[in-house]
Amino acid sequence: MQWYLSFPKSYICIVVIYILNMIHFSFSVHSLTKSICSPYLFSTNIDIRTNHQYVQPCPVPTPCQCLCEIESKRLWIDCFSRKLKILPKFKIIQTNNSIIQWNIDLAFNLFENLTNLKWIPNNMHIHYLIFSGSLAYDLIVQLNLTHRHLIDKWPNQQHLSITNNDDDFDIVDDYEEEEEDDDIEDINKHLIIQPNYEHTRLLTDLTLEFRKKTEQIKQFALSLSGEPSSVSILYLDHNALDSIPSKALYNATGLYELYLSYNNITFLPAYAFGFSHRLTRLDLSYNQISIMNNLTFERHPQAYAGPFLIDYLDLSHNQLTILHTNIFSYLVNLRLLKLQYNQIHTISAHVWTGLYRLKYLDLSHNYLENFTHAFYNSYLNELNHLKLTSNNISQLNSCEFLSLKSLNKLDLSSNIISNLDTCTFYGLPRTTSRSSLHIHLHSNQFETLHPCTFINFARSTIHIENNPLTCNCTFNYLLHDRKSLAYTGQECRGGYDYQTQTQLSIPAVRKTNKAIRKKILNTSVSCRSTYKYYNNLCPQIDCTSLCSPNELLIIQITAIVAPNRTTSLLFQTTFLPLLFIVFYVISNLN
Repeated sequence: MQWYLSFPKSYICIVVIYILNMIHFSFSVHSLTKSICSPYLFSTNIDIRTNHQYVQPCPVPTPCQCLCEIESKRLWIDCFSRKLKILPKFKIIQTNNSIIQWNIDLAFNLFENLTNLKWIPNNMHIHYLIFSGSLAYDLIVQLNLTHRHLIDKWPNQQHLSITNNDDDFDIVDDYEEEEEDDDIEDINKHLIIQPNYEHTRLLTDLTLEFRKKTEQIKQFALSLSGEPSSVSILYLDHNALDSIPSKALYNATGLYELYLSYNNITFLPAYAFGFSHRLTRLDLSYNQISIMNNLTFERHPQAYAGPFLIDYLDLSHNQLTILHTNIFSYLVNLRLLKLQYNQIHTISAHVWTGLYRLKYLDLSHNYLENFTHAFYNSYLNELNHLKLTSNNISQLNSCEFLSLKSLNKLDLSSNIISNLDTCTFYGLPRTTSRSSLHIHLHSNQFETLHPCTFINFARSTIHIENNPLTCNCTFNYLLHDRKSLAYTGQECRGGYDYQTQTQLSIPAVRKTNKAIRKKILNTSVSCRSTYKYYNNLCPQIDCTSLCSPNELLIIQITAIVAPNRTTSLLFQTTFLPLLFIVFYVISNLN
């Protein structure tokens, strides 16, 4: 009956102490407030400067901290600038099989080579995983990373302002011009907050200060395997990677965005992103990439699907010279492609195979010269913004933009073009009711513009600023053809004016030099005959017949079938079941 008397007194003391500790723990837990971010976490304190909760239990030990952003209800594991040499060990938090979504900031530490195996518990999902080596202002704004130690570093220990303040910031789109298509604006949903000079200087100084005390990552091989993958957005920008972390991306099926800008990557291997079938945004800008394998963006042979969902690809500021045929053919959902500031000197129409959803293409600041049939591909049917600024283009042949049926903005500025064929822009949507056509020809070498080149370009704007134009009566014909001719007035001194019996519509001429507009216009009689001459000549130019053979050429070039998700899964969805049925029938017959 008194069986407990047989136990040693020391055991009884241990049991009593354990029971008392459990009672105390239960009371202490219930005395804490549940975190607004998760019912499995409790708030221990609130930082009034950032309006963040410190939460427990935390899956990582000190010096890292676990925070809850009260406004956004996001959980952060803050290991920013903690002088860590190895990755912290993550503990499992008991959640009744529920998954907690965390964001992890591991930037500015002493990591050099990250080659660990799987290190994230199964009940954790990582939305943002940050190893970035820069205090980029747009990143801070986008992620609202006020939990960083910037408050202590910022002058007067003030909270780092990330809200829109007209005195400090200007909100701009990723595109330079005001007249942008709504579909293009949907591509770049992230607004860039441009801070004033003082904020930019302070962030640069802080970045340099942090880098002096930290290391840049040279190798990255963390396993992102698992179904689903535990990481959604990965920041590895501003480090010292010299190659794509292919091992880390093996089976990275849950990765949506990948940022690898400002590294030392020189080569993109085959199937570099072949397992990332959820990847939508890829930034490889500001590297040293000179070679891309023709299978770089293809599906890996062992993968269910490849990166066919990518809609934003940035390869700008690299050292690319040639784009191989069908290099982007798997990216059937690509809508924005940036290739500016490379060394591309040759492009073929086959490069654009498969890009039937592409809307924005930037090839500015390259070495393109006289290209012919470079855009003869019907896959570019939805392209509405093409930038060819600052190349070495000196001549444009007829029918060059014949297949670009949706183009409403063509930028050919800052080249060395001196002459245009009268059928150069034939096929462009000149009279669309959806949007106007803008052709930028400023900062070239035009002395004259043949008026018939822009015949019937109603509701269009032709920018011809900063050209050495020689003005004569032919220029006057351009002014009366229901288009907006953008020039400063210095080039043509307002053009020529004359009296005529025919009632002409007043052109929409936009000038920036109002003083010149007030000058007396030449009323030469010869201009009237010149106007009549071109008014009879231009309708007789038959660009349709001239370009019809080229339309057949476009069909031939586009006849190549682009590999896509449907064709890549054809064997799995059709032939495998059929093979199974045949095998089943044969086995039953035997």
